[in-house]
Amino acid sequence: MKDLTQGKLLNHLYHLALPSIGGMLAFSLFNLTDTYFVGKLGTESLAAMGFTFPIVMIAGAISSGISTGAASVISRAAGNKDRKTMRRTATDGILLSIVIVAIFSTLGLLTMDLLFPLLGAKGDTLPLVKSYMTVWYSFVIVVLMPPIGDAAMRAVGDTYRPFKVMITCALLNMILDPIFIFGWLGFPALGIQGAAIATVISRAVGMVMTLSFNHFYHQLIDFHVPKYKEILDSWSKILTIGIPGIGVSLIPQLVRMALTTLAAYTGGTLAVAAVAAGSRIEGFSLMIATAIGISIVPLVGQNYGAGAFDRVKDIRRLLNRASFVVGTGMFLLILVIAKPVVLLFTQDPAVVGLTVTYLRVMTIASIGLNLYNFTNQSLNAIGQSLTALKINAFGTICILLPLMFFGSRISFTLLIAGLATGQVLVGMVSMYFGNRILAPTNLKALSEKAS
Repeated sequence: MKDLTQGKLLNHLYHLALPSIGGMLAFSLFNLTDTYFVGKLGTESLAAMGFTFPIVMIAGAISSGISTGAASVISRAAGNKDRKTMRRTATDGILLSIVIVAIFSTLGLLTMDLLFPLLGAKGDTLPLVKSYMTVWYSFVIVVLMPPIGDAAMRAVGDTYRPFKVMITCALLNMILDPIFIFGWLGFPALGIQGAAIATVISRAVGMVMTLSFNHFYHQLIDFHVPKYKEILDSWSKILTIGIPGIGVSLIPQLVRMALTTLAAYTGGTLAVAAVAAGSRIEGFSLMIATAIGISIVPLVGQNYGAGAFDRVKDIRRLLNRASFVVGTGMFLLILVIAKPVVLLFTQDPAVVGLTVTYLRVMTIASIGLNLYNFTNQSLNAIGQSLTALKINAFGTICILLPLMFFGSRISFTLLIAGLATGQVLVGMVSMYFGNRILAPTNLKALSEKAS
């Protein structure tokens, strides 16, 4: 375990965030590989994969919420040097994922014929969707369990081994995709179902690696048979943070859906294409900030658990500065490279112009997004994820969506300006409440109440 309650905060942040950037690049490579090879099968197969995204998104939100809950409890226990709680929470988090998988997989397999036609999958596309999702649902354990194990490792200050897991999965998926999709090396050509099989195998290898690292390196797997009450107590602690965390994870997806709908109303197909291309590029520009966000739960959680409340205040100051520095740096970079990068995705002059506008406006607004995300993670770390959800829901419903709506009534540019302004305002609101809640005197009161 890496002790994050001692030493320079900036050094800790750097060493936690750097491997996370590599992990996110590997995750992007994983998804791009699937999209590239499935795209070679034709439009129907690519569309079929598109219909799977909402389900994958929901699974990702569930996994993210449970992972956040487990990481929060483990990091605070690590700060308090409570080895028993660390091991019990990591183990019970994995057991909880098995229960969730059983429910999710069963419901998914039983509702495929109903759900996917409602999403718009018809004709020749529906059998393709079902061939992919039958494999995916049957082995969804390899998708939902590893993030919880990775979160446990991050909670004790290890972001390097989760990176090793992700890069291994990405490289293995890159090798297996063409073998199973196109029938290389004597294997049958399975088409889109082959992509699902490649995903399952590569993720299964990742799951074995994650469990091995947790057990053999960090000794976080507890094999003693606990009392029923112990498991329920662990699950309660995880879900108290995890369920609001799922809501927080879904809010950006709902905003993205609203943006696509309003863009279609304002600018038609060209605007939707610009948002799609811009969002992909924007995701890469946010990687540094996202990596910092991943580092917050172990950093804040350990110091809060150790009672180092003044140090948590120092972390908040560092994160607030990082929001502005990273956001401004990305804006200046995108200001210069936006057009050349967009031209890699599309040659349509109208789409290029709209996408460049989107990127230049949204990257300056990333300062607000960073403040918002860093506050969320800080609140999750101290077990206040319901408060984070309330702040996010209030900001999204009362500030962000109205500004987007009013902007969309006039033009695409003002729609994006409304989204950007909303992000900055929500970020400022989040920073205000975050600074108050994470003040040393309040943290001490919360800690005493929890104990």
